[in-house]
Amino acid sequence: MRAFIFLLTLTLAGGEHQSRYDPTFSENKVHIYRYEGVILSGLPERGLNQAGLRISSRVKISGIGQNHYLLQIENPRIQELNGIWPKDQFISARKLTERLAPQLTKPVKFGYNNGRVGTIYAPASLPENLLNIHRGIINSFQITIKKSQNFYDLQEAGIEGICHTRYTVQEDRRKERMVIIKSKDLNNCQEKVIEHTGMAYMQTCPTCQQRGKNIRASSSSTLVLKPTRSGAIIREVRVRQNHQFTPFQELDGNLLLETRQSLILEKVTSTVARPTPEFTNRGSLQYHSDISILQQPFMLVREQNLIPKIKDTLSHLAQHNILELHADAPSRFLELVQLMRYASYSSLTEIWRFVRNRTDLRQWFLEAIPAVGTIDALKCLKTRIQDSEINYWETLQSLVLTMHQIKTDRQVISLAYDTIKLSVIKENPLLHKITLLAYGSMVNRFCSGKMICPNDILKPLHNLLTETSTQHNEENIALSLKAIGNAGQPASIKSITKLLPGFGSSSTGQPLKIRVDAIMALSNIAKKDPRTVQRITVQIFLNRKNRPEERMIACAVLFLTKPPLTLVSMVANSLVTETSLQVASFTYSHMRALSRSSLPGIYTLATSCNLALNILSPKLLRLGHRFSKVYRMDTFMYQLMAGVSVKALLIKSSSTYVPTAVMTKIKGHGLGGESDLIEVGLRAEGLQSVLMMPRAPSIRISENKAIRRILSKFVNWKDLPEEKPLASAYIKVFGQELSFVHLRKDTINQLAQTLDGTLSTHWKSYLQKLNNGVTFQPTKAILASEMRRLVPTAIGLPMELGLISTGLAVSKGTVEVRSEHPISKIIQLLTTRHQVKARLNPSVSIHARAYLGINMPYIQSAVTIRANVRTTMPMELTAKINVKDASFRIESTPAERERKILSISSQVYTLSRNIENLSGAKMIPILPRTVKAEISKQAFKSSSKSEQTPEDRVVAQVSPETLSDQIPCSAEDQRSWSYNQLKYHYCIRTPKVGVQACMDVQVQNALSIRHVPLYTVIGKNELNITVSPISSEADIEKIVLEVQGGAKSLSKMMRLEDKEMAIEKTLDSQMDQDKLRTILMKTPSEAKRYNSTWGRYGQLSSSSSATLSGSSQISPSSSLSDQRRRAGEQGWSREWSTSQFTGSSHSSSSSSSRLRSGRRTTSGRIQTHHSGSSPHSMRRSGHSKSITQKLMELDFRSIEASQYTITKHRRSMSTSKHTSGSAFITKIERGSGSRGRHTSRGSSILRSSNQRYLIGTAGSPSLVVLLRARRTDGVQRGYQLSAYTKISSRLPRMHLRLVELDQKSNWKICADALLPSSQKVLALARWGENCERYKVSAKLSTGQLASHPAMKLKMRWSKINENLKYGAKVVGDYLPGLAYSLGLSQSYKRNPSHQITTLVALTSPQTIDAIVKLPKMSVYYQGLQIPSTIPLHSLSKHVQERGYSSIREIPELLLKMNERECVVQNNIIQTFDGNKLNHQISNDCYYILTQDCTDKPKFMLLMKRAESDKSKKSIKLIMSLRNTTIEAIPSQDQIKMLVNGVERSPDQPIPNLQDIIIVQRNGTGVVIQAPSISIESLYFDGNQVQITLDHMMGKTCGLCGLNNGEQKLIMPNHEEAKDQEHLYESWLCSGTSCKDDCRVKQEFVELGQVVEFDGEESRCYSVEPVQRCLAQCTPLETRSRSVNFHCVPSTFTVTDTSLFNRKSVDISRSVDAHSDCLCRCTE
Repeated sequence: MRAFIFLLTLTLAGGEHQSRYDPTFSENKVHIYRYEGVILSGLPERGLNQAGLRISSRVKISGIGQNHYLLQIENPRIQELNGIWPKDQFISARKLTERLAPQLTKPVKFGYNNGRVGTIYAPASLPENLLNIHRGIINSFQITIKKSQNFYDLQEAGIEGICHTRYTVQEDRRKERMVIIKSKDLNNCQEKVIEHTGMAYMQTCPTCQQRGKNIRASSSSTLVLKPTRSGAIIREVRVRQNHQFTPFQELDGNLLLETRQSLILEKVTSTVARPTPEFTNRGSLQYHSDISILQQPFMLVREQNLIPKIKDTLSHLAQHNILELHADAPSRFLELVQLMRYASYSSLTEIWRFVRNRTDLRQWFLEAIPAVGTIDALKCLKTRIQDSEINYWETLQSLVLTMHQIKTDRQVISLAYDTIKLSVIKENPLLHKITLLAYGSMVNRFCSGKMICPNDILKPLHNLLTETSTQHNEENIALSLKAIGNAGQPASIKSITKLLPGFGSSSTGQPLKIRVDAIMALSNIAKKDPRTVQRITVQIFLNRKNRPEERMIACAVLFLTKPPLTLVSMVANSLVTETSLQVASFTYSHMRALSRSSLPGIYTLATSCNLALNILSPKLLRLGHRFSKVYRMDTFMYQLMAGVSVKALLIKSSSTYVPTAVMTKIKGHGLGGESDLIEVGLRAEGLQSVLMMPRAPSIRISENKAIRRILSKFVNWKDLPEEKPLASAYIKVFGQELSFVHLRKDTINQLAQTLDGTLSTHWKSYLQKLNNGVTFQPTKAILASEMRRLVPTAIGLPMELGLISTGLAVSKGTVEVRSEHPISKIIQLLTTRHQVKARLNPSVSIHARAYLGINMPYIQSAVTIRANVRTTMPMELTAKINVKDASFRIESTPAERERKILSISSQVYTLSRNIENLSGAKMIPILPRTVKAEISKQAFKSSSKSEQTPEDRVVAQVSPETLSDQIPCSAEDQRSWSYNQLKYHYCIRTPKVGVQACMDVQVQNALSIRHVPLYTVIGKNELNITVSPISSEADIEKIVLEVQGGAKSLSKMMRLEDKEMAIEKTLDSQMDQDKLRTILMKTPSEAKRYNSTWGRYGQLSSSSSATLSGSSQISPSSSLSDQRRRAGEQGWSREWSTSQFTGSSHSSSSSSSRLRSGRRTTSGRIQTHHSGSSPHSMRRSGHSKSITQKLMELDFRSIEASQYTITKHRRSMSTSKHTSGSAFITKIERGSGSRGRHTSRGSSILRSSNQRYLIGTAGSPSLVVLLRARRTDGVQRGYQLSAYTKISSRLPRMHLRLVELDQKSNWKICADALLPSSQKVLALARWGENCERYKVSAKLSTGQLASHPAMKLKMRWSKINENLKYGAKVVGDYLPGLAYSLGLSQSYKRNPSHQITTLVALTSPQTIDAIVKLPKMSVYYQGLQIPSTIPLHSLSKHVQERGYSSIREIPELLLKMNERECVVQNNIIQTFDGNKLNHQISNDCYYILTQDCTDKPKFMLLMKRAESDKSKKSIKLIMSLRNTTIEAIPSQDQIKMLVNGVERSPDQPIPNLQDIIIVQRNGTGVVIQAPSISIESLYFDGNQVQITLDHMMGKTCGLCGLNNGEQKLIMPNHEEAKDQEHLYESWLCSGTSCKDDCRVKQEFVELGQVVEFDGEESRCYSVEPVQRCLAQCTPLETRSRSVNFHCVPSTFTVTDTSLFNRKSVDISRSVDAHSDCLCRCTE
C-alpha cells in the first residue's frame, strides 16, 4: 500500500511539472500583446535606400472553450518606408489603414494545445490574404517542447510549411522563466509552401545548388515563457527572418528581404463575455492564397471605371505610337494587360465592339489578349473566331500565343480543346497543327506540379494517336506524337510504345520517320520519369535489328536522362562488339563530348562517361566525318553561376555524305536551373541524290529482266530499303515544339512547276499592288516572359521574386516596286531590272523589370530593376537591282537632324505604393545621392589633424524592440558612400558622307561598396548611340552605295588614275602570266642567285622588275624621299628575305653570331612552366625543362621542302648517323633552302615595293564597290573598293584596293593574297600614301613538326601606325598574366623582331600542340583538346597525295567525294569499304562482284573463272540501259568483248548507246563508262577488275561490299557471314541444269540423321542454304563447314525445306559443302 501511494505521488508530481512548462493561454483571461511586424527590402549594407513596410497593433487572445482561443487585432496601423533606415522614418498609410481595419479587426478562432496550433476558423467574409496576417501572428506561438531534451531538431509545421527546425531550451530558475530559441531552415522543408508561375519549362539543378543557392531563407525565433501551475505563459516573442537572392554566386553579395516580428505581453485581464461571430473552417496554419489574377508588381489597379480606363489606354497607345514607339509604350502596354486581367468576359466583349471597326485600336487589343492570360480572354477570343470576326492571320498569332501564355486549370484546358475543335481551325492544316501542339504545351504546364496527370486531360491526345494510327495517316500520326511529346507525361508511355521499334506490333508497318518521332516524344517524359525512359531507350539501342538512326536517337534520348554509371558502362560495353560504325561513331563521340563538359549539372554523367571511355578502343576516334557525330560545346562561370551549352547531332546514313538529320540545341544554365532555349531540327532523306545528280544526261531506265532472273535464284534475297526523298524541319522553344513542316517529293515538284510556270492571278495581284505602292504599319507586342516565385514571410505577407519582360515593334512604311518588264513568271525576277522605293521607320523597344519584395493588391514595397532597350532607325532609300548584270545600287537620304538610334539603360529603385494613395507612390534610386568626392580625389589626413568631436547621434523614431534593439543610429547607418562612376564619350566622323556617330556611356554602380558582379548591376547604367549630320563644304543630297560585279565592273570605277592603270596593265596580262610562271619554275641555283640579288639590294633589279610587272614602271609621283625611305628599309627586306628563303632567322655571319652569343650571355634564358594548368602539363611536370627545350628547338618543315629533301639527302644519311634528331631536322631544313626558294618565289612579288599591285596579272576588276555622297556642287566624295581575282589560273591570287574618290588624296589600303601552291598561302596588307607607309605580311603553310602534321603562320611587319603599336603594347603587357591564367607555358627568349610565328601541330586526332613565338618571349601549350576529331586519313587520296593545284578543282573534288572503287587482282578483292578478301574460285560459276541493290537495280557486275586460263577472270556487266549485257573474256593477249551476245571491237561505239555507254581500249584492257547508271569507270584486262562507282554509297551489295564504310561481310539476306568462304558461297549464282557451266546450287538440306531434341526424336533442316551439286552431278571437291539447323519431330512431314529459312536455330552441325562438281548429263 505504501508503494502504491509513493508511485501515485510521483505521478502527480510529474504531471504537475509537465503542465507547468506546456505553453498555453488562460481560458478565463485575456492576454494583451503589443505586436509589430516589419519588412525591409534592399541591400544588406547600411546607408543605402530601402523599401519597408510596418504593421503594428494590439493583439488580444482570450479563451472561448477547451483548447480554443479567440485572436483579435485592435488599433492596426500600417506604415511605409522608402529611404535610408533608420535615418528616415516610417510614414503612416492612414487611408489604407482605414480601408483594411474593418477586415483586420475581425476575430479569428484557432485551436491551441501544448504549444501546437490546430485548425483556424474565421468569418467567411475575411479575405484569405488578410487572414494570412492573423496566421503570421498565430505562427509565432507554434512551439514543440520535448520534456527530456534541451537541444533537439524536428520537422515542424508553420506558415511556411513543414520545415526543419532546431530547438534550444534554457531555463532560468532565478528569474522564473524559460527561454526557447528555435531556428528554421526554410530551404530544407518536407512540405514547402511555394508558388511558381511561368517556370514550368525550367528544370532545377541540384548539383548547382550544392555549390551555392540563388535563394536562401532562414528564420530565427526567441520565446520567453513564464511557467505557472496552469501552464507556461508566453511573455515575449521575437522573430527574425531573412530571404536573400542573387542571380550569381551566393558568396558575392545578395539582395535581402528582412522580416522582423515581435509580440510583447503587456497585461492579462479578465474575460468579458462578448458574442462571437459565425466562423468557418479556414484550414491549417499554412499560408493560403485566393488571388486568381496575376498582379503585376509595378502597378496597382482600382477596379472602378475599368472599361473607360482600358479604352483610354488603347487610345493612348494608338495615338502615340504611329511613326515610332513612344518612350512609355512598354509601360502603357503592361498597364493595358493588367487592366484587361481584371475585366470580365462581358467587359472584354464591350471593348471589342468599341475597337472592332477601328484598325489602330483593334490591333493593340488583339496584341494584348495573349498576354492577359485569363479564361475570359480565351473565351472572348474563341467567340471572335467562331463568329469569323477576325481574319486568318489574326487568329493564328492571337490564339497560338494565348494558348502558350495562359495560366492553366481544368476549365481553361477544356475551353482550349473546344476551341481547337472549331471547324474554322480544323479546316486549316497549319492552324490545326500549331494549336494542337500548343494544347500539348498547356497540358505540360497544368501537370508540371502534379505527380500524376489526370487521365481526362491526356485522353484527347491519346485518342487522336490511336485514331490516326488506324487510318495510317503519317502526318497526323507525327502530329499526335509531337503533341504528346509536348505534354511530356509518363501516362503517355503506353500509347507511345505501340509505335516504338521492338515494342509494339504497330511499329513494323510505320515508316522510319514515325518511329524516330516516337522515340523523340520520350524526351520531355524523361524529365518526370527518367528510369522508365532509360529502360525503353537502352533496349532500343541494344537491339541491333533496329535501324541505325533509331538506335542513335534512342542513345541521344538516353543521355538526356543522365543515366547512372551502370547504364553508361552497359552502353560502352556494347560498342566493343558493335557492328554498325554509324552507331559506334555517334555513341562514342557523344560520350566523349559529355566527358569533357564543365557543367555542374552533368558532372556525375561526365565522370561516368570518362570512366567508360577507357574500355573502348581509340580506333573509334579515327572514324572520319563520314560517320554520325555529336558535337558539344559548353561553358559555365561559377562566379556568375551561369553558363550555356550548344549541342549538335549529325546523323548520317551509309549511303550519303550529307547528314540525313541535323539537330541543334542551345541550353541555358542559371538561377539554379537549366532550360532548353531553342532547338532546331532538319531532316532530309535522299537529299544528296537530289543535290548531286549524275552529271550524265537524264535518260529513261527500265528494269532489266535478266537481273531479276538472276536474283530469283537467291533463296534469301532481300532488297535494300527504299529511301523516300523527304525533307522535314521543326523548331522548339523551351523544349516545346512550336511547329514542324514536311516537304515531300510531290511538294518539291509542285514548287518547281510554280517557279517555271506562269504566275497565278493571286500572285499577279500582289505584284500589281507592289507596283502601285503599299503602305503598311505592322505592330507587334508580346509579353516575352512573366516569371514569379511566391513564398510566405513570417508576418503573413508573401515575398515575391519576379521577372517580367515585354517587346514592342512598330514600323510604318511605304514600299513601291517597279520592274522594267511585266512579270509573268517567277524566273523573270532574275532577268529583269527592278527598282524598289521604300520609306521605313522601324522602332523596337524591349522593357524588362525584376522585382523582390511585397506585392499585394493593396500595397507594394520592394526593390526593382528596370532595363530598357530602344532603337529607332528611320530610313528612306531607293534600290536598283539587276541580278543578270550583277549590279546593285542603293540611294539614301542623309541624316537631317540628330537622332538617337540606340538607347540601353538600367537602374535599380526602391518602390513603395498603396492603393489608397497612388499619387504618393515613391520610386527612388537605391543609391542615394552623394556629394562625396571619389576616393582617388581624396586627400590624406594624418590622425592628429583628423581628430574631431564626434557628431551627435541621430536616433530615428523606431520601435526599439523590433528594429534597433535599443541601439541608437550608428555611424555606419549614416555613412555616405562614394560610388563607382564612369563617363565615356566617343565620336566617329565621316565628313565624306556628312554623318557623325557618337557613343555615350554613363555608369554609376556600387562596385566601390563591394567588387562583385551583382553590385555592377546595382545603380544606373546608360549607353546611347546617336547619329547626327555634320557640316561639309556643300550640302549632300544623297548617299549612294553601288556594287557592280562581273564584266561591267571596270565601267563603274570612278578613280581615273586607277582606272587607266588597270587598263594599261591588262594589255600585257598574258605576258606577265608567262613571265611569272617562269620565275616560279626557276631551278634552285637560279633561285639562289635571284635571292642574293634581293637580299643585297632590298628590291628587284630593273630587269627583274620588268619581268614581274610587265609594262608597269615607277610612278612619277614617287619622289627621291620615297626612294631613300625604301632604301632605309633594306634591313627589313634583307632580314625577311633570308628568313623566308633559307628557313633561319639569321645568317651565319660571325657578327650576328657574336651578337646572339652576347645577348645569351647578358640576358640569359628564363623559362617558366605552369604544370598545374592542365592534366597534360601535370604529367610532364618532371621533365618540363627538357620538353620545353625539345619542343622549342624543333623546326617546321613544309610539305614541299620535306618532299624535296627526302630524295636529296638519301646520299648523305650515312654521314649523319651520329647527329641528334633535332640537329638532323635543322640540317634538313637548311639543306632544303634552295627548294624553299623555289617554292617561295611567289612571295617575292608581294615584297617588292615597286610591284604595288597585282592587277597587271589579275586583269580587270571582278568587283567594284562605291560609297559616295552626291553633293550639290557636283564634287564626288567617298570611297572606292575594287577587287581583282584570278582563281581559275594555276596561280590563284587576289588584290583588294580601297581608295578615296578625291583625286588629290594618295591615301590607300591595299591587300594581296597569293596561292603559289596547295600548301602555301601568302598575304600582304599595306596602307597609307600609295599603300607604302605601313606594311604587314602573312604566310600560311602546311608541313610537319616533329613528324606531326602541322600548320605555320608567320606575320611580319616593317612599320605600323601608332594605334596598332599602342594596342600591341597593351596586349604584350597583359600577355604573361593571361598566359598564366590560361595554363600556357612561357619561355623568355629573344626571337626575331617585327615577327610573330604561330605553329600548330596535330599530335593526335583530338589534340594539338601550339607554339606562339613573339619578339620577346614564346608561349606554348601541349596536348590542347579540340572539340572535334580531325581524321586526316579520311581525306581523299587525291588531296593527301598532291592537294589541289587550282581552286577550280575544288568543286570537282567535292563531286568525287562519293566515288569508291573495288579492285580485283588475281585472288584478292579490295572492297569499297577497305576489306581485303583472299579466296580462290574453284568452279566455273558466276559470282556477283557488285550490283545496284535498290528495289530497281540499274546494273549488275558478275565475275567468274576464265575458261581459257583458270588463273584469269571473265566478267559480265548487265545493265538496265536498254537491257544491255556486256561480256569481257580474256583471249590470248587481248580482251574479247560481247555486246548482247555479239562480238564487237572495243574501239567501235555500241549502236544506239554511243552517247550513254563509252567503251575504249586502254593498253591490254578495256574501260567501260556509264555515268548515267553511276558507273564512273570499269577497267578489265583479264587479271584485274577495277570498278569505280559514283553516288552509290550504301546502295550496292556483292563481294565488293555495301559501300558504306563498314567493313562487314554482308550476305544477300543482309546478315553477316562467318568467314570469307561463307561470303563467296552466298554470292554464287547457282546453276539450273547439268549443262550449265555452273554445276552447283544453293539449297536447304536435311541433317540426314535422327537426333534427340527436347526429349523426343527429331529431324533437323538447315535454316541457311548450303552449296551442293546439281542433279546428275557428283562432287569433285568438298569442304566441311558449320551449318545451323532447326529441328522438328520425326513424325512431321516436310515437303519444302526452304520453309525453314526464317526458323530459329536449334543446333549447329558440320556438313559437307561441294565446291565443284562433275556432271554426266543424260538426254
